[in-house]
Amino acid sequence: MSGHHLSENTRRIACLLLTVFFSIQTGLADILDLSSDDTVTITAQRAWEDSEGDITHFSGRFELRAPDWYVSADTAVVYGKLDDPDRLIVEGKPAKIFILRDTEKSTSASDSNSDSKPNIEGVASTIEYHRTTNTLKMRGLAILTRKDNTLSSEIIEYDIDEDSYSAGGEGGINIQFSPED
Repeated sequence: MSGHHLSENTRRIACLLLTVFFSIQTGLADILDLSSDDTVTITAQRAWEDSEGDITHFSGRFELRAPDWYVSADTAVVYGKLDDPDRLIVEGKPAKIFILRDTEKSTSASDSNSDSKPNIEGVASTIEYHRTTNTLKMRGLAILTRKDNTLSSEIIEYDIDEDSYSAGGEGGINIQFSPED
């Protein structure tokens, strides 16, 4: 009887381990997949709606994952609908944003000669992303990276569509780039 009891316990443990293993793999796949269909995922430790409506506050390990952009921070305020916000302000040590550009736009042969737009990475204490105007405002040890170019300054304002910036503040600016061949 004890041999049967041991194999039953072993089978239960094996099932539990397999369940945990597949749950972890599924969770990791979601974390690493920035371009999965049209799903927007938001996680945080706490969330509450503002009394003014269409404003949601988040605190504690905030992350927003969308098909073409990703944000992580300690706190966030999202203005507009959560699945398609107009603007968000995130703060962290540091706050981070990643914007994936030209995901499927340059797939045809006629587009092969066009300039592809670089992905954008931003790091700062505070990041304000205006999706309606497609602009970033970053403050506090701000770093903006595009392709082989890195700009760092206390304050950076960046127009994503125009690929133009304004930077300055205490300590000046620092630009690093690799010259094109």
